[in-house]
Order: sequence, then structure tokens, then C-alpha cells
Amino acid sequence: MADLFLLLLCLHGLPQAAADNIQAIYVALGETMELPCPSPPTLHGDEFLSWFRSPATGSSTALVAHVQVARPAPDPGKTGRESRLKLLGNNSLWLEGSKEGDAGRYWCAVLGHRHKYQNWRVYDVSVLRGSQFSARAADGSPCSILLCSVVPTRRLDSVTWLEGKGPVRGRVQSFWGDGAALLLVCPGEGLPEPRGRRPRNIRCLMPQNKGVSFSLAASMDASPALCAPSTEWGAPWILMLLLTVGQGFTIVVLSVMLWRRRVQGTKHRRNRKRCYDCGGGPSGSCKETVTTCGQGKGCGFLEGKPQPDLRQTKPSGNPSVTLIHHHAACVAAHHCSRVETEVVGDVTYMTHSDCCVCDLCNSAVASTAAPACIVAAGVTALAWLLPGLWRG
Repeated sequence: MADLFLLLLCLHGLPQAAADNIQAIYVALGETMELPCPSPPTLHGDEFLSWFRSPATGSSTALVAHVQVARPAPDPGKTGRESRLKLLGNNSLWLEGSKEGDAGRYWCAVLGHRHKYQNWRVYDVSVLRGSQFSARAADGSPCSILLCSVVPTRRLDSVTWLEGKGPVRGRVQSFWGDGAALLLVCPGEGLPEPRGRRPRNIRCLMPQNKGVSFSLAASMDASPALCAPSTEWGAPWILMLLLTVGQGFTIVVLSVMLWRRRVQGTKHRRNRKRCYDCGGGPSGSCKETVTTCGQGKGCGFLEGKPQPDLRQTKPSGNPSVTLIHHHAACVAAHHCSRVETEVVGDVTYMTHSDCCVCDLCNSAVASTAAPACIVAAGVTALAWLLPGLWRG
């Protein structure tokens, strides 16, 4: 019969209890809690003690412990279904390390064949938590925002803020609402700096003298202490860092590319020859102009000689005159010492290309004599050979 009644309790939850029989319990986040369940005044030896729990976030009922009252309580570490819930030897329920999810209604029942104390003790457990933020006042001074809240949300009969044993120092503004209380603490004008710059301890006291403590680290200036949260690497900071790294990498790559192009351009300019060029006019009337030949070209001479037309069978009355065009020019390396045919109008020209080695070696004077660079090379060689021959 008792087991059947216990099953009905688990299925339907706690029967409606009188408001004066429900005791409100406040416990700070992380603290321990003990819920007593004293023995009924009359026991017959067949009673069973059961602890139930109904979370604040749901309507389900869970059986926490079930033991016979006449027998000693089992090992406290093995009775509860949750490792943090334990049944003590005096039938009290012990909770270690309170969490927000532990908030809800707890009750014990003593069931027997003769007496049924189904709502023997009922507790509404609320968990207190604290949050701390940093802010700036209108004048730029640093401030702290202290928030005390209760889970589940319920009306708070009283909230008191204390620093040590007295009121909170500085410019203070408090706000109070359903389920939460907020305190804004800013530096006060003309307050003396505490000795040793010790942290400030502020406590938020709620009903049953339960509360949450806050620690405000001492500042390094003359203003009261402020505890600001550490800066986290949020999405804007990460994006800014990636953008900065990308810009730096781009600048390095462009600098390397420009440096390589400049080096290659310098090499190309060093390899290009400075030569005379008269634009293809006759040698006798050519105005030699110094120019820089393109890549793969050097100094040389072009000699163009017109070829007779073999298709003419009738000799002309005038004696044949052959005009030979001989001029300085930039000659491609693969055209040196080659003879090519070129047709200009009705006249066919046979063009012969000659090349020389040094800069400005294709002047009109150098066309019939050795280039100046070759003569200079010969003089240098003789200057090295003659002393050796003389000693020999």
C-alpha cells in the first residue's frame, strides 16, 4: 500500500500544501545546504521515509531517497540518485555545491499502514548568484555594476548592501526589482585612499542573512578600487587582427615583387648596348645618333646592295649605277654575318649584317678599322705580356 502511494506521488507530484507549511530556503551558488526531516511523533516500525524533488524549471517529480525509518540510514554516499545529494543519518537531505538547476521544491514524506505524513516537511529552495560588470560614469570615472539575482525569480522582501560592516563608500545607486537587485558603485569625491590599496569587499545580503560577496580590486590611482573583467578576444578584435596581418603580408609581397623587378630591370639595362644608329641613310650623309639597343641586340652595320632585274632583256641606254647603302644600326644577335634579301618597291636588295662587340663600336670611322675596344684590349694584353718577356 505504501509503495502504491509512493508511485502515485511520483506520477502526480506534491499535493497542494498550505502556504504556511512551505519554508523558503536561500542558498548561494556553490554553497552546501541541509534540509532537515525530523521523525514524526508516533512511529510503529513499518514507516518508510522518502525525499522528493520537483525542479523549478519543470513540473516533473523525482524520487531522491527511500529508506525505512526504523533501520539506520545507509551509506550517505550511495543513497542519492545524484552524487551531490546525500541522505544523512538524521534523515536530513544534504546538497553539496549548489547549482542553478538545484532550485525547486523539496519535501519529505513518512508513509506507513497507520499514519501517512505525506507532506511532513516542504521546502522551496532558491539559488542566489552574483554578476559583476565594469562601466564608465558621465565624467569618465570607472564604475562597477554589482548584480544579485535569485533562481527562480521571486519577490525579494529585503536586500542590503554592505562594505565590511558599514554602508558602501563612494557614489552609490541601488535598484531593486523582482528577483534581482543591482548596485552601481563609482568613486566618490574627496575620499581618502585606503592604506595598502586593499581590495574592497562588498556583500549583498538577502533574506535569512544569505548573500553574495564581491571583490573590487584596488586601483593604482587616487580613486576607489574597481574590478573590471579581463578583456576577451571577441569577434571584432579577431577581425581587426586578421586585417592587420593581411595588410602586412600584402605589403611584404609587393615589396619583394618590386625589388625583383628592379633587379631584373637593372640587369637588362646592363646587358643592353649603346650603339650608333643613322636610321638607314647612306653612310656619307648619315647623322650618327647614339641610342640604346633593345634586348638581344648589339652594335653593327647594315650594307644594302640592289640586285639587277634578270627579267629585263633589253639593255638600257644609261650605264648601270649601283648604290650601296652602308650605315650603322642595332643588329639582332641572330642576324650577325648573315645575308638576307629584301624587296623595296621594284628593287631587290641584298642586305649583309656585320656585328661588333663593344659599346659604340659601329661608328663610321670604325667601319674600316679595328674597333676601339679591340685595340684597347690588345694594348692591355701587351702591357701584361711585355714585362714578362723582358724579364725572360
